[in-house]
Amino acid sequence: MKNLKMILAIVFVCNLVIANAQQEEAYVAAESGLSLRDQPDVSGKMLTKLAYGEAIGVLEETDKNLVILDAGERISGKWVKVETRNHIGYVFDGYLSPNKIARTIRLKLNSLNVEIKNLATSDYKRNHDLKSDDVATINVDINDSPEGKEIVLVDNDYKHVSLFQRYENSFSFMSADAKCSSNEWKTFDTEWKPLKQLKSNTFETLTYTEKDWLNFIEIATKDLKDDVVDKCGEDWLAYVKTIDNLKDFPVSVSTDRVFIKVILTDFENNVTEKIIEFETPKS
Repeated sequence: MKNLKMILAIVFVCNLVIANAQQEEAYVAAESGLSLRDQPDVSGKMLTKLAYGEAIGVLEETDKNLVILDAGERISGKWVKVETRNHIGYVFDGYLSPNKIARTIRLKLNSLNVEIKNLATSDYKRNHDLKSDDVATINVDINDSPEGKEIVLVDNDYKHVSLFQRYENSFSFMSADAKCSSNEWKTFDTEWKPLKQLKSNTFETLTYTEKDWLNFIEIATKDLKDDVVDKCGEDWLAYVKTIDNLKDFPVSVSTDRVFIKVILTDFENNVTEKIIEFETPKS
């Protein structure tokens, strides 16, 4: 009996290893996102929408073929069973790629194209027109951040292009005593700082560090001094200055938006400014 249990355990482990080895990784190639359904059929319940460039594990193929018409082009494929971080379901493999996809966001200007690399969005919009508009809004996915991303200048026909970044942060203070809490969030803009330049046409967005956050708390506290003192007294304000962790009670801070300012100088020295606004999700 003991030997039988051991044999069964070995067989189970071997099957598990084989199953994992057979699972292939694929990437979502549909720029508008790909529906994950509970059945291999377009009428199946949609479990979620997979983001462009998202990595998934292909578990097995089905015998159900599908042909769709996309902007006049026939896309042929079949339904496959896949596994994501949170779901197991079925997708159409006509929009899957075996190769990793850079989730590029493209912004078109009059004499310049701007590409933002590997940023996931919540609305799956990958292309923006800044030729006539001064501001483009990008809705960032809850699992991603606009920080530490590469920005590439393509087909640049300007004399000079400069890029700067700033944050819109919110600050509130709370207390067990209701009268010592801010009535509403207070919002502050940080100063504009130049982006880090990696190459002649490549920049990297800035990252807000722990030190930056602590500095922001100090600045915000000073700006809120009258409100804090009126409600909680000088002693409470002194307590805030001892905070060394962002999660420490009673302060709460968050980033609401991140801005990139693009300053364009043409060969006649005319200057134009464009803004890229990243809406960051509330976690």
